[in-house]
Amino acid sequence: MTRMAEVQPSPPVNMVTDQNRRVQLVDSVKKALFVIGSPLLIFIAFRNSVVWHLQQFWGASGNFWQNLWDSVYDLFGRNDLAVGVIGTILFTNGVIWGANALLLILDATGKPGFLLKYKVQEDKNVPVDRKKLKKAVKIVLFNGFVVSFPMTLFGFYLMKWRGCAISGEMPSFAWVLLELTVFSLVEEIGFYYSHRLMHHPRLYKHFHKLHHEWTAPIGIICIYAHPLEHCISNLMPIMMGPIIMGSHLATGWMWFFAALVSTTISHSGYHFPFLPSPEAHDFHHQKFTNCFGVLGVLDRLHGTDNNFRSSKAYERHIMLLSLTPLSQQYPDTPPKQCLEKTSDYKRD
Repeated sequence: MTRMAEVQPSPPVNMVTDQNRRVQLVDSVKKALFVIGSPLLIFIAFRNSVVWHLQQFWGASGNFWQNLWDSVYDLFGRNDLAVGVIGTILFTNGVIWGANALLLILDATGKPGFLLKYKVQEDKNVPVDRKKLKKAVKIVLFNGFVVSFPMTLFGFYLMKWRGCAISGEMPSFAWVLLELTVFSLVEEIGFYYSHRLMHHPRLYKHFHKLHHEWTAPIGIICIYAHPLEHCISNLMPIMMGPIIMGSHLATGWMWFFAALVSTTISHSGYHFPFLPSPEAHDFHHQKFTNCFGVLGVLDRLHGTDNNFRSSKAYERHIMLLSLTPLSQQYPDTPPKQCLEKTSDYKRD
């Protein structure tokens, strides 16, 4: 008689799920350590070579950067409150509108036409709805000048309490690099969790839904948000880094410039050559339930990028280093029905 093999019972679904979560958690921690550790190792390795040369540039041309900041300080009458509040508001709004100048022309007119091939969602906002754009501009101006004023004033007094310098000698290039790294991590934590909070059903319809009116985003809506959301999710995550580090205000302005240009690119709706990829945040605006962070580390850790990583957008989530759009290099997979019809046609 042939002895039948005993059928081993499969493990409970809950056990399998827990095991998968543990594996995912370990994988996420490894990725986070790699993302954070790699720049630090590179920074240490090149500390006495590349950084030294950049430091010389930093202090070259008659200490250009120091003289530039001194000129800004003089422009505001050497008044800490004036440069810390009024100067910061004017500077940040200048960055937002400066970064969006070409994008607004492109979105409103569809010209220059050769840039349209870089659109992420090819059939959306060509050109943008003028009524929606007008509404967006009004809210962005309100947030940028009115809502930002009390928050900037509050941040200024926090910086003074923390001992942040407004005038005087600027920090070394090496220290600024370290600060910018810390700022990025603080923003990732602050934005990810505040952003997820805004997606809670009890809060979403009252606050965050306004921002998600744009399922195909454009650059200027980077601060198109409810005033409360603008304070909690847009301003606080980028303000906290300089306050925690006790940074010079000039370093804070450098960071604000980088953060605002970055969020403009993320919302732009275009994947241009030689610029950071906007694919993750554009995917968030399409699907709502994935890609809540900035760097992607916490999304990976919490598994809130699973759908994104299985999408075609994830394959395009790289810096474009040629003039050929990534939508052409990684075209969308044809729908199943189309494939079946094509197969039937070939058989006939």
